[in-house]
Amino acid sequence: MVTTAQLKRTLRSVFGLSEFRPGQEQVVRSVLGGRDTVALMPTGSGKSLCYQLPGLHLRGTTIVVSPLISLMKDQTDKLTGCGIETTQVNSALTAREQETSLEQISRRRAEFVLTTPERLTNPDFLATIGRNHIDFVVVDEAHCVSQWGHDFRPAFAGLREAIAQLGRPPVLALTATATPQVIDDLSITLGLVDPLVVSTGVFRPNLHLEVQRTANDAAKRLRLTELVRDSTGAGIVYAASIKQVEAVHAELKAMGLPVAMYHGRLGARERRENQDAFMAGHLSAIVATNAFGMGIDKPDIRYVIHYSMPGSLEAYYQEAGRAGRDGEAARCVLFHQAEDRRIHRYFIGSRYSGVKTRLRRKGLDAAALTAELERYDERRQHDDTKLEQMMLYGQSESCRWQTLLKYFEADAPEADLSSGCRACDVCDRIASPALPSVA
Repeated sequence: MVTTAQLKRTLRSVFGLSEFRPGQEQVVRSVLGGRDTVALMPTGSGKSLCYQLPGLHLRGTTIVVSPLISLMKDQTDKLTGCGIETTQVNSALTAREQETSLEQISRRRAEFVLTTPERLTNPDFLATIGRNHIDFVVVDEAHCVSQWGHDFRPAFAGLREAIAQLGRPPVLALTATATPQVIDDLSITLGLVDPLVVSTGVFRPNLHLEVQRTANDAAKRLRLTELVRDSTGAGIVYAASIKQVEAVHAELKAMGLPVAMYHGRLGARERRENQDAFMAGHLSAIVATNAFGMGIDKPDIRYVIHYSMPGSLEAYYQEAGRAGRDGEAARCVLFHQAEDRRIHRYFIGSRYSGVKTRLRRKGLDAAALTAELERYDERRQHDDTKLEQMMLYGQSESCRWQTLLKYFEADAPEADLSSGCRACDVCDRIASPALPSVA
């Protein structure tokens, strides 16, 4: 039995922290007790510690499944910097790096192994890692199990079987964004047994939420340039497509601003260099698709600007929440343009195009084919609904934090928002009617 004194000693000596943040000790205790656990904590609330601390107090290997390589790199660097033997296994490693990582695992020299869902569901890798005693399996950014697992990341749906092949160790699912429906979905997909759900709330009063409506791209580019130029500290500018990222990056670069970009078609070396420059504070902004930022441990991001509207409120909260992780004031600006709906409808259409042909290639009989097509149609309608909820958020003149809390069916125990949040543009205008409305 690990005592509180032992946990706090490790907290101080390894991580340099004196106290637990809200919810952390409850999650750690649940993991140490061998119980499946779901932790819903806002970005910056210390979710990573919830697996790092118990992992150091258990005798075997902890497997951490991460959806993005940038997330994996950041976490590996952090753990290694603390003197903890950690390795990662993913497609971005060279053949020599892969060999070194697998050797470290085979020799039981890795306290933590960070990998992708695709790799964990690979039979050869499972055989290698399965020779070790597995303390527990962490599924980081667990909302992706529900959001991506049924579409273009089918390996997420294979995690349940992979975990079973490892002897069914306890599972810890970590996320900042999940509605009750998403929690149910990921519990079923991962096969969680009577999980303890620990939620520390959604409201983050240091984040100021605002929407700026723009009539056209020219007005949007001008306002974006002003925001980045006049902002103190570094920020992230999210765009909907690679083409848009490149155009926005060129616009800011032409103004002499120190910016870089990040998207999936950049070479691995350039992505790594741009991420490192951002982390080191050498940039005013990084312009990126949603491939950037998940799990990035940079506490002093002072603003997040959505040049294009995301496809759902989950995505918006997740991305905007990367600002102000140090607890200091930060700004979250969403540009809202009617044209954004068309872009996301195209994405949704692309995601589900050709489904019938792909399913027929699987050799399904008529009944199974009909059932699968109905399931995909339900998911498409679900995605359409999420998009409309995101559009309504941008059009609304209600408190933005109250809208988010209602959507996630959460409360704000640390604050009474009935008279306004004092942290969004709508409540600012209600408090000071002389303030101009958004353009």
